[in-house]
Amino acid sequence: MKTTHWDPIDPAFAKTYSKEQLTEIWSQLHAADLAPLPEGQLLEAWLMFHNGAFAGAAELAGTLGDIGLPVVMRSVVAYTDYVCEDEDECVELLEEAYQLGESSDSEDVNNRFTTALAMGRYSQSISITKALTKGLGGKVKQLLTDVLAEQPDHAEAHLAMAMYHAEIIDKVGATLGGLTYGANAKTAAKHIDQALELEPNAINLIEAGNAWLLLKGDKGMERATDYYQQAAQVQPLDALQTLDVDFAQSQLED
Repeated sequence: MKTTHWDPIDPAFAKTYSKEQLTEIWSQLHAADLAPLPEGQLLEAWLMFHNGAFAGAAELAGTLGDIGLPVVMRSVVAYTDYVCEDEDECVELLEEAYQLGESSDSEDVNNRFTTALAMGRYSQSISITKALTKGLGGKVKQLLTDVLAEQPDHAEAHLAMAMYHAEIIDKVGATLGGLTYGANAKTAAKHIDQALELEPNAINLIEAGNAWLLLKGDKGMERATDYYQQAAQVQPLDALQTLDVDFAQSQLED
């Protein structure tokens, strides 16, 4: 994956952790995905990611084979979420990222989760309706089901599963969504509650707000705003969380 053209994040959001400092807060940073502490060059790649050097993280991780794929895919998602302003480029990067995950033989839980994450973001970028036509909805659901079967306390997977249900209901309706894709509003709400009970970090709170709006429309605005307010008050631990908190704050200003 070529990253030489990627723009850097605003220096105000970057961090300057050392490997030792990252190691000390690793369990806090990864409470939502339960990723084990890495070693060697993989730790170096994660260090760049957490400091906000998404291009460098993706480039180094891309040389490490399957073990580096979660860093590659998270870097692409972070870059396309908050830095890249070219919609066509975002679509291309997200497609390339999830296809890397799909082509891997790795059984690593977070390889499967980050594949679902990148695939989900790609689906949003081309429209959920088009993604369902391409069969991506079923793939995302199966990946998340596998992750939660192996790690039932994977908070991010719970929230991603909630978004799966919510987006389908929003796009095709509760009846068709339930019959065709197994989408269910109560199931979505259950996954939201489980995710936030496990780890109420900024991105989970933001996504919970987004999911609630998809499920309830204007009737969900009060609860969604409460989630955004909570996200805006989180003390961020790395560059991406700082970007998440800044986004939550910007939503409250609109």
